Amino acid sequence: LLSTMKEDCDVSLNIITYNTVLNGLRKACRFDMCLVLYNEMVQCGIEPDLLSYTAVIDSLGRSGNLKESLRLFDEMKQRQIRPSVYVYRALIDSLKKSGDFQRALQLSDELKNTSSVDLAGPQDFKKHLRPHRR
Repeated sequence: LLSTMKEDCDVSLNIITYNTVLNGLRKACRFDMCLVLYNEMVQCGIEPDLLSYTAVIDSLGRSGNLKESLRLFDEMKQRQIRPSVYVYRALIDSLKKSGDFQRALQLSDELKNTSSVDLAGPQDFKKHLRPHRR
């Protein structure tokens, strides 16, 4: 799809385009393709942001590739991109499912010691954007 957009439609791909497709792949449970697309994005010189990391870390964790998921989590923090509560929840859930309760507890403690302002991410604001139903 992205190749077609780039070649046939002469569309310039940017972080918004990649993040939209990454999130779509994650929602469609195409976890294998998330990492492929993420690597393509980086090779094209587009730096990942919080949304990019969130989609890929969640996808990798859900597919059982915790080693790569944790590597990207560390990379994210090294690049001064603060993980949102959603990233922490996704990793903790994946670690619990894999039986690595010690690492899940470590991340849970790290989450507790992080300012709530630092944890705010796009996923956390979805509920505030929905109209109230009566």
